[in-house]
Formats: sequence, C-alpha cells, structure tokens
Amino acid sequence: MSDRPLLYGEYPYYRALPDRWDANLAALAAAGVDVVTCYIPWRFHEIDEGYDFSGATDAQRDVLRLLRLIAAHGMRAVLKPGPFVHGEVQLGGLPDRVSPTVDPALPAVLDADGNPVTSQALALPSTFGPAYAEQARRWLSAVDEQVLAPNLAPDGPVVAVQLGNEGVYSDANRAVTAHDFAAPAVSSFIDALAGTDPSLALGEAARATPRNWPMAVRAAWARHGGRVLAAQYTDLASALSPAARDKAIINLPLPDLTVAGSAAGWLLRTADLDGLGFREGYTSWVGNASRSADAFAAHWFGVRARRSSNVEDNWGFTWTDESFARPGTVLFHALLALGLGSSTCSVYTSTATTHWGPEIDLDPAGLRSEGLDPADYGPPYCPGAPLHENGRTQPNLHALHALRDLLRAPDAPHGARFSADLALLVPDVLARSAAWTEADGPAGAVLRAAIDASVALMTHHQYRVDVLTERTAPADRVGDVWLLPLGAQDPDDELLALLRRHRDTGGSVIVLAERARPGWSEIGDVLVPITVAAETLPRLLPAPRYADPASDPGVAFVHEDPSGAPVGLFAFNPTGRAVCVRRKLADRTLTADLAPHAAAYLHAPTFEVALATTDVDVPPFPPAMSAFAGELS
Repeated sequence: MSDRPLLYGEYPYYRALPDRWDANLAALAAAGVDVVTCYIPWRFHEIDEGYDFSGATDAQRDVLRLLRLIAAHGMRAVLKPGPFVHGEVQLGGLPDRVSPTVDPALPAVLDADGNPVTSQALALPSTFGPAYAEQARRWLSAVDEQVLAPNLAPDGPVVAVQLGNEGVYSDANRAVTAHDFAAPAVSSFIDALAGTDPSLALGEAARATPRNWPMAVRAAWARHGGRVLAAQYTDLASALSPAARDKAIINLPLPDLTVAGSAAGWLLRTADLDGLGFREGYTSWVGNASRSADAFAAHWFGVRARRSSNVEDNWGFTWTDESFARPGTVLFHALLALGLGSSTCSVYTSTATTHWGPEIDLDPAGLRSEGLDPADYGPPYCPGAPLHENGRTQPNLHALHALRDLLRAPDAPHGARFSADLALLVPDVLARSAAWTEADGPAGAVLRAAIDASVALMTHHQYRVDVLTERTAPADRVGDVWLLPLGAQDPDDELLALLRRHRDTGGSVIVLAERARPGWSEIGDVLVPITVAAETLPRLLPAPRYADPASDPGVAFVHEDPSGAPVGLFAFNPTGRAVCVRRKLADRTLTADLAPHAAAYLHAPTFEVALATTDVDVPPFPPAMSAFAGELS
C-alpha cells in the first residue's frame, strides 16, 4: 500500500448503529486512517441456519456492506475472526454452547492446578478437543467463503486476516503454569517427550500432577508451549483457502514484566512462530509506558525481541488509567512504536460506540465472579476514543491528526532502521529455567536484572540497546557487544556455537551471572555479577556513538539509513520531571526539551522537533463531524 508507516483504526461495527457506519468511516478516512481493523465475533453472526454476514437477520451483521463502505472511502481492511477475539465480547466471541460449562463433553482448558480457565465464569474449550476444533474450523471456513473470498485484495479491500487473538485465548504472554493442562494436552506433551527421550523417563515423570513435575519436565513443558502455539496457528490457517492463508497475520501481546515468569514464558511461547510464514504484530496492553518503568521496558524488550509492528494500542480505554483519554499519552505510545521500528500504528479504538445487543454484552454476574466491575464495560466502549459514534469529536483526535500529518509528511525519512550500540542476547537455556513460576528464583531474577540494567544503560548512559534471541542473532547481528544473562544452567551446544562464531568474527560477549561460574571464559570475554551490572557495565563498554555529556537522563532511539547515517531521533521521558535530552548527530547537537511523561521526534534534514506530545495536549479540540451536528446534545 505504501512505503510509509500505515495507520490502523479499529472500528467495532457490532457496537455501532448501521446507519452511522458511513459517516463514521468517512471521518476515519479524513483523520488519516489507512486500514480499518475489526473483530468478527462468531457468536454475533451465528444463526440457526448457519451464519449471517449480509444483514439478512440484523443490519448490524452486514459485514459485506461494511467492507463496501470501507473501500468507498479509500481504505483497506484487516478482519479478525478469531475464533476467540476477546474484544470485551461475551466469552471472547465464542458461542456459549462451545463452553465446557454448557457442554461438559468438551474438554476445558485447565491450569497447572487443574482449575478451568474461564471467561466471564464460563470455561474455555481446549483446542485439543476434536469436537471444538472442528466447530472452529467450520466457523473460519464460513468467514473465508462468504466474506474473505469476494473481498480479498487486490480486487477487494481486505489486505489481511488475523488468526486467533494474542495467541489462542489472549494467552501468549501468560506464565507457563497457565497454559493448557487438559488431559489431551498433557497426553500430547508426553507423546512429544517420547520422541526426544528414548528412556521415556521424562514422559513417566510428566504423568504426575504438574505442580510435582521435576525441573527437567517443567523446562521441557515451557519449551513445548512454543510448539503448541505454532501448531494451533497452523491448524487455524488450514481452515482457510490458500488465497486467505496467504494474507494471514498473527498478533502477539507484549510480555508483562510485572508477572513472574511472563517474559521467559513469552520468549519460549513465541519461539517457533518465525517459520510459519505469517506476518506478525504486537498488542500493547501492559500499562502506560509514559508513566510506568515496567511498561516502558516491556515495550522495548518485546518489540525488539520479535521485530514486530503495532496492531493494537490503547487510544481511550480509561478503566485503570484516565490519562489514556489525553492526546499526549496516546501519542507517546505511537512515537514509541515508531521509534522501536514499527511499520504501523494502531488506534484501538478509533470510535467510541454505544449500541450493542445481548450477543455482545458481557454477563454482569460473570464479570463480578472474576472481580471486575460491570460498570466499566457499559457504553460507551472506549470512552476516550478520538471520534464518537454520534459524531462528537474528542481530545484524542488532536493526537490522531498530528500522527496523520507526521506519517504523510513528504520529508519524513520513512524506511530508516533502528540502530544500536550493543544488544541483550537472551538465551533459550535461561528462558527455560525462568519460565515456570515457582522456578522464577535465580534464573528469573537474572533475566529481569538484565532487562533493568539494559534500560538503565539507555536512560542514564545514552546507550542504544537492542534485544536478540538465538533465532534472530545469527541473521541479525547488532553491534559488536552482546550482553549475555545466564542462570545456573550450562549453555547448550547451540548457544556455545553461536557465541563462538560471534567472538571469532570480532564480537565480544559480556556474561551477566548471579555469581562466578566455572568455565565462563569459554562463554564470554568478561563476567559481571548481575547484582552490580548497572553500575559496572558503563565502565566496561565502549562509549555510545551519539552521546552528549550535557544530556539529562532520558531514552533516545536513533534511526539510520542504509549507509549508517542518522536520519531520525525519538526521545522519551517516562519520568515525572522535566528533562533536556541531548545527542550529537550529523555534526550537530540535537536538543529535545521534554516535559514529564513526554516524547518528541526529530528528523533530517533539519533535525528540528517535528512532533512532540506536548504539541497536542492543549485545547481547542477539533469540531464535531458535520454529518451528526444535529444529534449532539
């Protein structure tokens, strides 16, 4: 579609009056949205005779008309049929009849303690149950035949179809103890162990209660989770035609660094997705990166580890943080996505909506049973969104207009790449040791301390740090220095070979460990105790390329063109005090004066501030859409 970053806008048509769709979409196009994204809830479109996508039983189900309108306004579409979509839809969009609570013949997803995993107090069906899997395939096949096939690009507006949602059940960043322990899932795991352990000892040990599994079985289960997710995505894709499969994408959540085992489990859970051929994006529901150190670190770590682009960002949900209704906050996250190398920005949702029926509405009793307040989920859906279904415009439209103008500026250096002085390489052996929650002691502490030390290098010492895994490191070498966190486990042969190649070609490895370990010199050049890494590393590392000694603390990402010349600088201040971030680029000193919780972008050739979050945090705000002027109170 374009060489510049694209702007996605979520539009939940099943929550808006059909006679408002046209004007709403016209407003989105005017606001700069290139691609309209929307879930297609299974439970909403299922009728007694099959499925309704044409509005035969309810005009709000007319997805085919919605796609015609999207195309008429010059936009494209990404459709997300799940089967589980979350989206604050009852049972994540699944029909109640496929819940094992309703149909006990279907196996439920179980956690490590044997408890059903629920959504609004209804058990979720295990994908290892053949009856549910077949019904899910039937649903996806119907979406393909009736909606996708006649509307796929280039002849139609649909440029992509999303499989699942943040994994299968929005679960790709959960600790491995929350993966599916249903009987058929564990049986499949034991069969997989038999293929790698001729003695069958691990398989026999896995027949015990999961909480009693020995460490070797726990580590094998953590690694197995990645293979399971890859197989689940492959199975969903197999329900689609080759033409639709060719446009399949997946979205992954960022790791939640506040949850023990999440980062390690997430690394392993996503490790086998690279070879599937699906395009990948990330969702960013891990907190406010402009105000939370954990959330900022999660964005940096997750986006750089997977090299993914933003497909879902909070532009107005205020359940836990009212600042997401402020233009400065949402623009901070958009600039952070771009600074980390994203080729897309997402507005979720673009439009606050107020009209939905019982098929969509969350069960209040189910919400209360999970400790949630039903009032938070009543109309409007996404109260701080830039636009409102009734035509009212809201403060976040300021940020959307500013982002639109930046992305469409003819002199903006789109296509430049994220650059780094060094990289944090997270080895599989550490992730396997840290992923199981109860084992989140030494190994988990080492991984988190390595992440914190890397963020400190960026914030206080002006380094640009990337994230590598064993899969991205060989083909995507970043810098000459690798930071290698290790727990008590010894490196395996694959990791040793990777490190040897790196060192043989002039690179260096700094080992970050809990304590001195025998044979460490065979692994790296220097060993630094992880407890003193933050203060020791600046004395060992080469000076950062773009440092300015007069700079205040703050994070800056520099984008370079293919020749290595700097062409853009993204500066961030997630703290509560004003700072002046300085860097020396292109024979000049660049300065970004940042208010608390602010960000700015400067780019070649002038390197003046092209956009700052403080530019949009002031009224007046844009006027109402004229099409609805008479409806506003």
